[in-house]
Amino acid sequence: MTTEQQSSLAFDPNKLAVWSIILAVTLTMLVVGRAFLIPLTIAILLWSLLDALRKMFLGIAPDAHPMPGWVAMVLSISTVVLGNALVYAMLVGQVDALVAAAPVYQANVAELTTRLAGHLGVDQLPTVESMLNRLDLGAMFSWIGASAGTLLSQLVLIAIYVGFLLAEQHRIPDKLARLQRDEAKASQMRTLAFDISSSVQKYIWIKTLMSLLTGVVSYVVLFFVGVDFAAIWALLIFFLNFIPTVGSILGVIFPALLTLVQFDTLGPFLVVAVGLGIAQFVIGNVLEPAVTGRTLNLSPFMVILSLTFWGALWGVPGMFLSVPLMVVTAIVCSHFAGLRWISVALSADGRLMTAEDRK
Repeated sequence: MTTEQQSSLAFDPNKLAVWSIILAVTLTMLVVGRAFLIPLTIAILLWSLLDALRKMFLGIAPDAHPMPGWVAMVLSISTVVLGNALVYAMLVGQVDALVAAAPVYQANVAELTTRLAGHLGVDQLPTVESMLNRLDLGAMFSWIGASAGTLLSQLVLIAIYVGFLLAEQHRIPDKLARLQRDEAKASQMRTLAFDISSSVQKYIWIKTLMSLLTGVVSYVVLFFVGVDFAAIWALLIFFLNFIPTVGSILGVIFPALLTLVQFDTLGPFLVVAVGLGIAQFVIGNVLEPAVTGRTLNLSPFMVILSLTFWGALWGVPGMFLSVPLMVVTAIVCSHFAGLRWISVALSADGRLMTAEDRK
């Protein structure tokens, strides 16, 4: 080993101190600034989805009659707004049915707890009524009202962010490039911006399609069994599918438990649990990797670590954002020599994907 190699491997306390300070400051900013950073991150991802939809509409138009860019963007925004309106209408339309079904569910839960107490040799388990009596409904409703107000304000803020991002999206790559005086580095910044955009769009697009397929298949299974609110559960499964691993598990457990409460027998419960489990496994572990191929090249173990890390920092929104943030981190680090080791650690096989690989 040469002297230069030995010096490069030598422990440098100054460098360690610098990196420790950078890490501490970064974590502090992520925690303290979560109220600002979460809506901004969601807005950027929504902006990426709109741009992906815009490109899809442009690709649909024939070459002889190309679609104007502004028409494609209007169609993209209309698609997202229409989707949100359908979700809202679906949720509001099921409120009365949920209220009507609540007494039946309560009676079935009471019977199940009685049976469970008998199997366990316990005199009596806490009843639903006793658990409800212990709840502080006033505090609960205050929390729900505060959460709804916060959500509404964040949605307005996200919409404003998206509007300004759409207005400036054509200038962003050039603005990043002009941060560098050297033309070679400026070109590298343009490549970095394009690489991040294309990879995040690829992830969002494929994940949305796979989640939609999972929701449709789950709806068919739930509808076939006769589970109440099958459309609502399919919608919940669609959103939960964006959370790696944990979301897929919850997307099976929650509908299966409702089936057990609704029918009070094991037959429908087993059909729903097995059917949804097979759907989640086939789509998530066979079909989705076949579609994505080597586009992301992320380590499954690092995906779980990212889910845990961002969930601890930002809660449920962080769990939804964990994979996109991991993709961005891997791409950015791959463009800088001193940070390439992070990109290698996040990859599945240690190879850094190029822009051509991710197409």
